[in-house]
Amino acid sequence: MGLARKLRAILVMTKPLQLMLLSITLYGAYFAAGGKPSLRLMTLLALAALGGIGGVTALNMVIESDIDSIMERTRKRPIPSGILSRDEAAAYTVALIIVGVIAAGLINRYVAAAVISGLLFDIILYTEISKRNTPLNILLGGVAGGMPALGGWAAARGSIDVGGLLLSGIVMAWIPMHIWFISYYYKSDYVKAGVPMASTLLPPKEVAKLVKASLAIMVVLLWAFVVVEGYGLLAASMASISSLIAYTRISKFAVEPSREAARGLFKFASPIIAMVFLSLPVDYWLVGKVVAL
Repeated sequence: MGLARKLRAILVMTKPLQLMLLSITLYGAYFAAGGKPSLRLMTLLALAALGGIGGVTALNMVIESDIDSIMERTRKRPIPSGILSRDEAAAYTVALIIVGVIAAGLINRYVAAAVISGLLFDIILYTEISKRNTPLNILLGGVAGGMPALGGWAAARGSIDVGGLLLSGIVMAWIPMHIWFISYYYKSDYVKAGVPMASTLLPPKEVAKLVKASLAIMVVLLWAFVVVEGYGLLAASMASISSLIAYTRISKFAVEPSREAARGLFKFASPIIAMVFLSLPVDYWLVGKVVAL
C-alpha cells in the first residue's frame, strides 16, 4: 500500500473537523490574549495543534481500535478497515505527538505543559481509566478539550493565569452538549461496544438537565472572563443568546426525545464554541480601539 494512502489515513485519524474546531479555540485564545500574527508563532501553533490535538485523537483510535471495529459508524476507520495496522498507526501517531510537544516547547514551557496535560488527561484519565467504566467519562475527557485554549492563551501571555483557565473551563463546560447528543444519536453503537455514556444510560430528561447545567456554567465562566479581563462582552452576550436557544431545543428533546433531535443539538453545539472564540479577539481589538481613543 502506498505511502500517500497511509498518510491520508493518518490525517483521517486526526479527525480534521474536530482538529479545526479545537484549533479555533487555540488561535482564538491566542489573539484574545493580545498575540500578534507572527509567522513563526502561527507555524509553531499549527504544529502544536496537529500533534497535541490531532496526534492525541489518533492515538485514541489506536487504543480503541477494538471498539471501532464493533461500532457501525467507526468500522471504516483506518485500523478496523485494514488500511493501517495497529503498529503502523501507533508509529505515525507517536511521531505526530512528538512534533506537537517539540513545537509547543519552542513557544514556551506553559504551552508545552498544556499539550502534555491534554495528552495525559485524554489518554490516561479518559481513554484508559474512565471511558469504559463510568457514564460521566466525558467530564474527565473534557479537561483535555480545554487545553488548546489554555495553550493559545499561554502562547500570547507567556504564563498560565486566570483568564486562560477561564477560557479552558468554557470549552470544558461546552463539551457535554457536543458529546452527549451525538452519543445518544449513536446509542445502539455505544451499547453494542459496552461503552457507558450518560446520554445512553440516563433518561433523556436527566441528560437534558445535565447539559443545561453545563451550558449555564459555560455562560457564567464567560461573564467571569469579562469581569477579570475587562473585555469579552460581545462573546458573552452572543453565547448567552445561543444558550437560551439551546435551552429551548433541549427542553423539547427532554419531552420528545429522538435521534434526529439529538443530532440537531449536536450540530448546534459546534457553532456556539466557534462563535465564542472567533468573537473574543474582536472584543479584545474593540477594547483596544476604545482605549486608544
